[in-house]
Amino acid sequence: MTDAAQAQTIEHDAEEAAAREQIEQALDAALRRFYEKVQQDDLIGPVFARAVHDWDGHIRVMRDFWSRALLGTTRYNGQPFPPHLTLGIGHSHFERWLKLWEEAANETMPPALASHVVNMAGNMSHCWGRALESMLASAAPAD
Repeated sequence: MTDAAQAQTIEHDAEEAAAREQIEQALDAALRRFYEKVQQDDLIGPVFARAVHDWDGHIRVMRDFWSRALLGTTRYNGQPFPPHLTLGIGHSHFERWLKLWEEAANETMPPALASHVVNMAGNMSHCWGRALESMLASAAPAD
């Protein structure tokens, strides 16, 4: 590799690392804003209050989850469905979650990134809602 090509590769890698770091910082800001909103919300706030006892720890886990979804990092390797099965959440909870996430993303992220994460969240909300409903239905005792 020539010196010019090597310099160009180094520059590209530095730009990519900087862009990834900006996304990580934007995720952190959006998640912190989102959970501020959640804690004040009358519908999903109580659900989260019963389930989350370490907000900073929860935000770290969610940042790792979103980092994996957006950037392909490997920091998150959990199983997100089991903890949600006992929360008693339904369609209205997912709608509110998505509304608050959209507000937080739009308040804290560059517009293109906010749009992207809101679209991803909409898809997740739809898929998760259906999957949780299906799991709960299959676990329900037969009449």
